[in-house]
Amino acid sequence: MTENPNRENVVSYYDEHVKNKLNDYIVVNPRIEFGWETIRRFTPSAPVRILEVGCGMGNICSRMRKYWPDAVITGIDISTMSIQIAQKLFGDSKLNFKESILTPDTFNEQFDLIVFMDVYEHIAVTDRPAVHAALAKILRNKGRIVLTVPTPANLKWSLVNKPETMQPVDEHISFEVIGKLAADTGTEVILYELKNVWNVGDYAHIVLEKNDDFEAAFFHPKPVTASQRSRRIFNKAMYKMGSFFRRYYVRKKLG
Repeated sequence: MTENPNRENVVSYYDEHVKNKLNDYIVVNPRIEFGWETIRRFTPSAPVRILEVGCGMGNICSRMRKYWPDAVITGIDISTMSIQIAQKLFGDSKLNFKESILTPDTFNEQFDLIVFMDVYEHIAVTDRPAVHAALAKILRNKGRIVLTVPTPANLKWSLVNKPETMQPVDEHISFEVIGKLAADTGTEVILYELKNVWNVGDYAHIVLEKNDDFEAAFFHPKPVTASQRSRRIFNKAMYKMGSFFRRYYVRKKLG
């Protein structure tokens, strides 16, 4: 667990590392490419509003703007310099950048997709309740949250072998942490997938979905298709046949 630095130090750190973010845009970074692929795969169809938390200088926001041209996209970041660069590079009528952290008061509108690209691990444990409350408020029904995070094993190795790469806050994102995030935001985890970016299992991609209509869908009078019903009938016949032979076997052996 990382000791909480003050906000000024955090802002200063990320302002000083803007050059690295620009380099990630100019030169292909496999971590970004892996993350972008997961975003494309799991974004709800035809998203209307998209939010990226910790957008940096706008690399992923700009890709989403091109990929979903009808969506209104907002990127927020704690770094003043990052937001200024993002707005100059990519800002337009449907892509806006805002210097801000995420709290329940940040937005009143709801979003179909909320992205945390290597950001959630940099949120201090003490700040998580406010972030979770905000997500519960602004995530639309059927909306999704996409997170990419370094695995705990990755962070443990980096702390010992590359301590200079550690950031002011670098929290371990365990299954317990993800479960708490899902519980607090009223979502369910629909993906947890390890990625081999530079080393085996060094990153995890997580997708959560809000589904307030679960019971209505689950108890729908026609919950399956005709082909699914046919498969069920076939399986039931096969189960019954297997049951006949197993019953015969038990009686033969046990009398």
